[in-house]
Amino acid sequence: MASELSKQNFADDLAELRSLEEASRWELVEKGDLELWATVAPEGHSEKYIARLHWIEYPGSEPASVKFVSASGQADDPKAWPNAQGFRPANLDICANWTREGFNLHPEWRGDARFRWTTDGNVLLKSLRYLQHMLDTTYSGRFGG
Repeated sequence: MASELSKQNFADDLAELRSLEEASRWELVEKGDLELWATVAPEGHSEKYIARLHWIEYPGSEPASVKFVSASGQADDPKAWPNAQGFRPANLDICANWTREGFNLHPEWRGDARFRWTTDGNVLLKSLRYLQHMLDTTYSGRFGG
């Protein structure tokens, strides 16, 4: 269960995020404690994806779990995933140092300053920017399964 401090930090960063012009690019829906679903689209493409970002604590010592869900909310459908660098739809994870899954796949990153997750600034915004950047620069279509 999320602490009250984590909930308040998350709410504050979400409010700040919603006030930014760049947030108009995403549809943002709170789904539970420290969980946000963001509808995202790669730049120049009409295809949309629903990314689920979920923290254990916020901002926390680890980044969010980042998964894609189907329109019906199904979290285990590889076809809900885009193909992009580091995205592994068949494994339902993203191998990147801005996801909890990446650190679970590479525990050695925890002790390596090159990969360390930092919690400075608005972590929610930072996470969405990383996700959007990867989609904008490395997207190659929807996973076919």
